[in-house]
Amino acid sequence: MNTLTLTLNKKNIIEAVKADTYITGLADKSADAVKNAALAYNEQAGDDAYHEVKLFRTLREALANFEANMVEYVDTSDPNASISDTLTQGSDTFVITATVGSRFNKAFARTLSSLAESYIINLMLYTWWQSLKPNLAKDYFGFANSSLVAVQRCLSKSAPAVSGSSYDGPTGEVVETNGSNGTNGSNENNG
Repeated sequence: MNTLTLTLNKKNIIEAVKADTYITGLADKSADAVKNAALAYNEQAGDDAYHEVKLFRTLREALANFEANMVEYVDTSDPNASISDTLTQGSDTFVITATVGSRFNKAFARTLSSLAESYIINLMLYTWWQSLKPNLAKDYFGFANSSLVAVQRCLSKSAPAVSGSSYDGPTGEVVETNGSNGTNGSNENNG
């Protein structure tokens, strides 16, 4: 059994969500600066207290969704196996840990970290846009699911250890006893 550790940067995730909403707000504002100024201001995730609360809540929700999707791949042969995280309001980084089997392909740990971050960002954006622009939200839901498919591809097992056993053909033997058909001897069939 092994422990998979993914370290993510909370500040970078929040910044990515803010940047994406800011760019969308600018695009809306550029279409009609007077008419869309209030819309752009309100749809751009910023440093407002209510925005920060919503961003942390959506981060927590997206992380929980990621962990729930990973559960299928947690090694359950150990009753202490788990998946958990260290996300707190005040931390800049957080760690996701999962108990994985000994055949977990270690080559994909860094890739999984990047894909987990992408999934979380896109799911946060899905939640952010759901009430403001449902059609745009659907796009982000698709982006998140695409990241999740890539995560599942990375969770393939490595090959089992090669056995030192020989796979020479099995053998069999028929031994005739005296008087069964009048002949003595044995008949061996290797096979």
